[in-house]
Amino acid sequence: MFWGDFVNRNTIRLDRRLSLCAEFVRNGAAVADIGTDHAYLPIYLVQSGKISRAIAADINKGPLESGIEAIKQYGVSDKISARLSNGLEKIKSDECDDIVIAGMGGELICSIIEAAPWLQDGDKHLILQPMTRPEILRSYLYKNGYEIIREQAVESDGRIYTVMLAAFCGKAETLSDFSARVGRLKPQERELDKEYLERVLVSLKKKHNGLLCSDSKEEAESLSLTIEKINEYINGGKNG
Repeated sequence: MFWGDFVNRNTIRLDRRLSLCAEFVRNGAAVADIGTDHAYLPIYLVQSGKISRAIAADINKGPLESGIEAIKQYGVSDKISARLSNGLEKIKSDECDDIVIAGMGGELICSIIEAAPWLQDGDKHLILQPMTRPEILRSYLYKNGYEIIREQAVESDGRIYTVMLAAFCGKAETLSDFSARVGRLKPQERELDKEYLERVLVSLKKKHNGLLCSDSKEEAESLSLTIEKINEYINGGKNG
């Protein structure tokens, strides 16, 4: 069951994308929601009883003001503080356990993590939902000593996204192109994970054709191997 399925007249209903982010949050955690927009995620987490305190942060004043109004409207001003913040700039390490960074590009998520070295603490959990370039985010995480503990695809408004749960482990690793594209998704266990990877394949095949047309044969050959491995994985092969 999605956390967003909990409904009553005075409770926010999350879409499936944010519901999965909420599901990845630990019970009782202090949460920082980065790029909070209307603050629906932290409001829901507090209303559902999963957490008791949160910070709703956004770099843009307009969305943050909307979030402040929503926090007041739903009567949770005593449990959620709103901050104008560029990423995690205005948030201290001891103020949160779980950090949600959702609804933005993978490269921007990387820059937010890079600017907050205090995230290099195994007790901190990062719930990450990239809208684009997830392969860059996965590569960045492993290269900088983080690991993806859990990952799952989710469909919302006709699109399929991936949500990652990551934490610092201190072991740096360079991912292969295959691993960067696949992450911890499990197509044999979850149909949406399979569909997500099938869409990745479609995109990679288009890119491969473009490389062939531009006579980039070496890059095309490398990408062809990635495509083959992903196809094998979808159809029952091992991740690796």
